[in-house]
Amino acid sequence: MLELLSLPPEILEKITEYLGGAHKKVVRRVCRQLNEIVEHQLFSNIVLKYSNYQPDLICEQLEALASRTTTARLHARSLEIRGFSPDAHLGARSRSRSVERNRNSRSRSRGPLAETHSTNKGILAHLGQAICSLRKVREVWWHVGQNDPEWAQIVVMDSLTSLPFLEELKISLGGGSASAVKLEQLTGLRKITITGSAIDYRRDVVHGLRTLISNSPSLTHLDVGCNYRSDDSQISTLHDLLGAVPSETPLKLSHLTLRGWCVRLDEETLPHLRSLESLSLSSNIDWQALSHLDLDEASRDALLERTGNWCSSSAEIWDTLREERIRLKEICTDEVNDALLEYLASYSRLERLTLSSATADTASKSDALAIKFYREVLPSHAESLVSLDVSPVYEGKWCFGKHNASSLLQCVRLANLKIHINSEEIDRDRKQDAVWNLLEVAEDLPNLSQLSIHSADSESNRGGRSGGNPSIGHIYRVNKEISQSVTTFGPMEPVGISKIITTPAREYVARSDDEAGAGLWYRSSMSQGSHLDL
Repeated sequence: MLELLSLPPEILEKITEYLGGAHKKVVRRVCRQLNEIVEHQLFSNIVLKYSNYQPDLICEQLEALASRTTTARLHARSLEIRGFSPDAHLGARSRSRSVERNRNSRSRSRGPLAETHSTNKGILAHLGQAICSLRKVREVWWHVGQNDPEWAQIVVMDSLTSLPFLEELKISLGGGSASAVKLEQLTGLRKITITGSAIDYRRDVVHGLRTLISNSPSLTHLDVGCNYRSDDSQISTLHDLLGAVPSETPLKLSHLTLRGWCVRLDEETLPHLRSLESLSLSSNIDWQALSHLDLDEASRDALLERTGNWCSSSAEIWDTLREERIRLKEICTDEVNDALLEYLASYSRLERLTLSSATADTASKSDALAIKFYREVLPSHAESLVSLDVSPVYEGKWCFGKHNASSLLQCVRLANLKIHINSEEIDRDRKQDAVWNLLEVAEDLPNLSQLSIHSADSESNRGGRSGGNPSIGHIYRVNKEISQSVTTFGPMEPVGISKIITTPAREYVARSDDEAGAGLWYRSSMSQGSHLDL
């Protein structure tokens, strides 16, 4: 033990990082030196949440922090705040049942939090002081529960303003009211992430976020989106977010993620994007989408007047990025078109690419885009790409096959690959199986550690009803075929095999299997493990 304690603190910290939580608690009791090292690891992240199973725990935790009787507050660098309603962590079905229970029920789940609830009183008494005690926190992840009382939002917001080193804020909105989430109270953030939805998203979130952004001159990461809109009047624009930033001191955004927004790159927004390295755009709203909204004429005219001038099509966005020579290292988009491919072909050194809906209006157009991508675009980034995710809606040339195998083999730095398979190219009997061919390609990629193989819908189902039985049946059948192909691939030599193969059904790793024969075979990484009953 004495020899261990003679090691430099940095090495001791690395060693103790491999210990589980239970073992770290034991090590804390050995001596003061180890206690200080392990204590920092145990309490670097503090989680404040209500538990239906231990309803008094949150009050005890808050009281200890508020009274400064625990040293955990000295080590906390990140803080996670979850819902404060007793039903916040139950599923919808359980919540409805708890509300229906008799008031004399002994269950700890009592429906929405009432002002007179004993736990409520404890939280109210100590929540603000507890958060304020975490003076060294730099990152906060706040889950705003659907049933959280307004006073809880007010207390949390007021307390966050007292954290002197806060630089990253993640807020997950649960779909309820966010009227007390006053983002404009905060300043000086470097990273902002807002997910989920609120009853009046534009009024309660966008307006405050606009002020927060303008008061955060060092902001580099901005991730905002709304999972759904209860009212089309909630649509907002990138100009709404950046419009209050002083033009003489533009932001230096390096990461931007927008979901369901109107986006236009012009003289007002471009100055903030000159340093952009990562861009994620999904559900982009353009002029055409606005004009087809199910609104009465007056509402549509009002919406077009407010947002129409600040909406560009996806093609216009990529054209502008190409013309302005803003060369991204990471791209995620759900719309593929000629403009995107021309932009990608205009430079090299892309590192991460996600095409979450690689398709087009017709099969022929989709195939033409895919051939252009694999033959003309992908080779330009083969030496730098470390992650590639190509997820088409329908089968076709975006899927793996002989037409793109050679292009994929050029991506020697690729560590993560997700690609789909055409069902008609799975033929184990004739030993012309696309899954086997893909696994052979994976063996030849020296840095590949994760390969995800998925199915796409049949092209014959294009234009059919979403989620219809033909689509579900087709995808289920192909997923089963993919899994069978993975488990029959081999045998492999036990040299350099460290890849994880993921399918919609299971995750596989290379293992010996006496029943299958010598060598290694891909077998489930879970002892009982299936996400999909095949």
